[in-house]
Amino acid sequence: MIRLLCFTVILGAAHGVTRADQYWIAYEGNDFPENQGWTRRTLAGGAIRTIKEGALVIDSLSNTLIIDSYTWRRPATFDPAPGELFLAQWRTRIDEVRGFMDLTVIVSSDAQWEVGFEMNTDTIRSVLEPGVNSQFEPGLYHVFEFRSADMRSYELRIDGQIAINGNFRPLFNSSRLAWGDGIQGARSLSHWDYVRFGVVPEPSSALLVSLGFMIRRDQR
Repeated sequence: MIRLLCFTVILGAAHGVTRADQYWIAYEGNDFPENQGWTRRTLAGGAIRTIKEGALVIDSLSNTLIIDSYTWRRPATFDPAPGELFLAQWRTRIDEVRGFMDLTVIVSSDAQWEVGFEMNTDTIRSVLEPGVNSQFEPGLYHVFEFRSADMRSYELRIDGQIAINGNFRPLFNSSRLAWGDGIQGARSLSHWDYVRFGVVPEPSSALLVSLGFMIRRDQR
């Protein structure tokens, strides 16, 4: 609560106005997500999990049926208003995937439009957009940043470089962000340093950097 309040007050001072619907949710990898307000979903008993060097380790190598994912919902209060930006960031290292894809990040708008990403050790692809994908160097932490001003189109950056420009698709889920091991049929080992999202004024990233709310840790 303190982090969110300070974020809103400082943004208001920087722009001369504070909108009531701006928010910032930050999971920093120093505890299990369900202890910080996320809803955990598991199948086949869930993954083996540890907190190691400030990151959540999700190990589902033992069973292809395992799902271990985390969701945050904000019913009807998720989307940006004009002049605002929806921003989601996650810093992840995917050490191993046995199968095609096993890690997911999903964004669903208030109006039930959705973007879903699947990841393996070197590729991220948009589930609902055939042929839309981007590659990254395996074995390293990478910072993924998702931006949308209208929850219809989006931009995905990897380590600060634009990797995908794509579009939401209409589905049945709304007002949520979900991440983790969300796929049955594959096994994986991954480290999640942080997952952060919210609605902020445009341009968001430069402002967040200047205020110190984006923490870029050294590559490990």
